[in-house]
Amino acid sequence: MYTISRFSQLCKMSARMLRHYDKEALLKPVLVDTTNGYRYYDQSQLETALRIKKLKEYRFSLPEIRAIVQSTDSTMLMGMIHTKIDEISNEMSRNRKIIAEMQELIENKVDLLQGIRKSYDISIGIRNEISVISQRLQININDMDKYIDSLYHKAKENNIKLLGVPSTIYFNEEFTSEQCDIELMIPIFCSNEEKISSEWQIKALPKNVVATTIHIGSYDFIGYAYVVLEEWIESNGYSLDGPPYETYLKGLECDCHVDEYVTQISFSVIKKTM
Repeated sequence: MYTISRFSQLCKMSARMLRHYDKEALLKPVLVDTTNGYRYYDQSQLETALRIKKLKEYRFSLPEIRAIVQSTDSTMLMGMIHTKIDEISNEMSRNRKIIAEMQELIENKVDLLQGIRKSYDISIGIRNEISVISQRLQININDMDKYIDSLYHKAKENNIKLLGVPSTIYFNEEFTSEQCDIELMIPIFCSNEEKISSEWQIKALPKNVVATTIHIGSYDFIGYAYVVLEEWIESNGYSLDGPPYETYLKGLECDCHVDEYVTQISFSVIKKTM
């Protein structure tokens, strides 16, 4: 048997990493001396250690490596390898796109210290009164698509005919992804019968003036659109007349990259009186 030090030398893994693998039930020593806590490894475990190193090089996570090491199912392994190839290929595509964007910034001599702002077109118009099915929620923002699906399901269960795509109002003064105070809304055909439950309701949004713009890409950078809209509203003599809302024209429900997401941002506004 090998001491942890000798085993570490042979497999070129630190003793700290081997202890971590022991804790993760990935590569446990064959013997732990109860008197001094020394760990000992068998020669046969060297191949397992080297296999783990290779799987890490292939970008598998520790839970994935554990599943592979503990399995004898070659079909499962091939499936996991194909999935990992797809993940790495997608990451390479994203990285190539990022590199191209960064090179474009250099070529155009963009001052990164002043920030990078996309170009947005602003529209002003009337939103007519519309009925919506809505739900006020306190959720983790990462679960948004689950709650949107649930609202679609509630509409279907109650024979409510939908007219459009979902919108969201954010009520938090400070953004916290784990606890977002939001209202989900989906436009519906007007119903004479008022329907309401403890989870959702139908209500009418009044006719008002809205300033809107379109953000294309990740939600992480949607703040640029808000900045441009707020500046336009202020410089054109309007003031806010209610909370802004986002309408997801193309988003989580689509099988597309985040760079292809299309979100409309709308501010209800009112003309300032002189």
